[in-house]
Amino acid sequence: MKLFLKNKVNTEVLSHKKLQKIAEGVLKLKKQPTHHISLSLYFVDAREIQSINSEYRHKDKATDVITFRLLDTASGKILNKENFPLDYEPRRGLYLGEIFICLEVAEKQAIEMGHSVQREVAELFVHGMLHILGHDHEEPAEAENMKKFEEAMYPLLDKLVG
Repeated sequence: MKLFLKNKVNTEVLSHKKLQKIAEGVLKLKKQPTHHISLSLYFVDAREIQSINSEYRHKDKATDVITFRLLDTASGKILNKENFPLDYEPRRGLYLGEIFICLEVAEKQAIEMGHSVQREVAELFVHGMLHILGHDHEEPAEAENMKKFEEAMYPLLDKLVG
């Protein structure tokens, strides 16, 4: 798994290695391969995520995480060259999409939740990964299912960030 990390706020909250382990943990939880897979993760400020949110979701406010899924992963197909032949690139394998996390919002939410910023960012990354893999939370049943997978990641997050 290749994780392309772009930190636009110059504050390292979690190491690339820990983020990579989280991404691989979500892939394994969803019974997906961890090889020949890539995605991008951006850490941005409130102004940038508000701009993205306004342009793509028509909501003119800052938010915690935005995900752009590039493959039809909602189908549940195994992520491999055979199932996505037109999307496979030798250099990066299957490029799943992009996740944007706003550190300013994450910091506020961490205070509200009573845990560290590292933990909040880790949970937001899991949330974004689940969106990349086809999950949604528009309907109550979808939200409940997504929450189940998020909670299944807590032991790994406990180990990595407390």
